[in-house]
Amino acid sequence: MSAYFAFIGLDGAGKSTLADIVEGCTSVHKHREDCYYRQNTLEVPGRYVENHWMHNVILMLLQNQAHAFVLLLDGETRLSYYSSGFARATRKPSLAVVTKADVLNEAQRKEAQALLADTGCQDLLFLSTKTGEGICEFKQWVAKQKQDVQLTMKQSGNERRQPCII
Repeated sequence: MSAYFAFIGLDGAGKSTLADIVEGCTSVHKHREDCYYRQNTLEVPGRYVENHWMHNVILMLLQNQAHAFVLLLDGETRLSYYSSGFARATRKPSLAVVTKADVLNEAQRKEAQALLADTGCQDLLFLSTKTGEGICEFKQWVAKQKQDVQLTMKQSGNERRQPCII
């Protein structure tokens, strides 16, 4: 069982920023056209989201590589390519995050919420790294998912074992 947190969103939506929070360190990778794997996170390129024919690839990655996933919506552009019910295509825990929430007024927040509610994500969060809004809640969601995956691994007998040294 994989324990990656997958981050899905358009370029500039904040995938690397949120992955940095999960990893506990800053990444120095440049823009990529392929998936970026770190110890606990997987960043799906924005190009995969823009092209609907790549959505099957995203779903395959979620099913086979991720324990949980985050769908991001850039608060500045509020541009969404997610299909209706996208998050329900897998049984993985999901979180919809509207980034750059500090630039949104109430009407824009409602618009963003409606866009992401249509995806079928289990939870929704507004987040701003400038003001700190939603950061604590995001960390709590991540911690809960980590706890859940550890329980699942113990129950299935797949806890990570140390290599034997002979």
